[in-house]
Amino acid sequence: MIPSQKFTGESPNYEYLNAVVRARGTRLLGREVFFRLASGSLEDMELFLLESRYGQRYREQLATGGGSLLGRIENALAGGAADILQETASLARGESLLFFSVILSLGDLHNGRILLRASPGGIRPGNSPAWHRYSLADPSFYDDLWKKCPTPADGAVRCHEENHDFARILGESYRVLHETGDLFRAERALYSGWFSRWRERIRGKNNENGRRMAEYLGRLTDLWNFSIWLRPGEETAGERAFLPGGWGFSQEALETLDDPHKLFSGSGWSFVPGKHGEKTRSDLFRSFQRHFYEWQTSLYRKNLLGADVSLGYAAQVVQEWKNLSLLAVGLSLRMPAAELERHLFLPGEGHHG
Repeated sequence: MIPSQKFTGESPNYEYLNAVVRARGTRLLGREVFFRLASGSLEDMELFLLESRYGQRYREQLATGGGSLLGRIENALAGGAADILQETASLARGESLLFFSVILSLGDLHNGRILLRASPGGIRPGNSPAWHRYSLADPSFYDDLWKKCPTPADGAVRCHEENHDFARILGESYRVLHETGDLFRAERALYSGWFSRWRERIRGKNNENGRRMAEYLGRLTDLWNFSIWLRPGEETAGERAFLPGGWGFSQEALETLDDPHKLFSGSGWSFVPGKHGEKTRSDLFRSFQRHFYEWQTSLYRKNLLGADVSLGYAAQVVQEWKNLSLLAVGLSLRMPAAELERHLFLPGEGHHG
């Protein structure tokens, strides 16, 4: 879904958009629904989906036939979440559409990363992965790259044929991967290009909403930089490893500090490393990632006449999709309910900031 230039040039309609979003927010699933599903079976989840707002997408999966029960559920969930976000974005105008487009484009970033990680070699499954289908670029573009472009060079050429910004960013990342064979450098090129593109688009928006979107991009940059900071030292040698433009972590702090408590001290983040007993680097990153989503979700109840509501709502929609997808996989593996619940990120958990 590429935003219409006609609509991005109009006056923003936050009051109308946010009223619709708040009404739709009442349909987000509560904690008790996830607990009930965790205690059931995959067949129970199928019946639930048929009666939910994911029902139309699930019936489409049934009509096409083929595929496993789990595959049908995962496809329906991905399509349903995309429908919710794109239908909401279609109501936005002017600045509010521009800012909602940043949210949707996060799907492009996720999809691009999936493709880069699948490019260096190996046999891919015949079916495409569960794309973040709310992306600005059409999912058929990502299907094409997955099915027809097994090498980075193939991907770079295919991206060159597309006429939209993210294809150019992804194409450059493929080129880096082709020339260097270095996945980290290719991913960095992807993230750097994505952040630069959106910072350029929102530059000059110096009102409260513009500052919020700049903060959002800065916090996302912190998330990327923290994932790099957690890597062994030899992988992050050199100041070019970290992306500029972070919200709370300075380049100096990232390059010189080796204690996570010192890194977060004075950063503006309220995250406390190790508070939840994280034992590994990956545990610590997932905990910080969850903290970021808690912050984004909290915006839903902040400025009711600005971009906050859309940012908070989108975080909840994506998290609902992820929780339901995780439940589906866990139920297919017959995991105990208590174990499944431990992996869920449910509404109302944690603190933010």
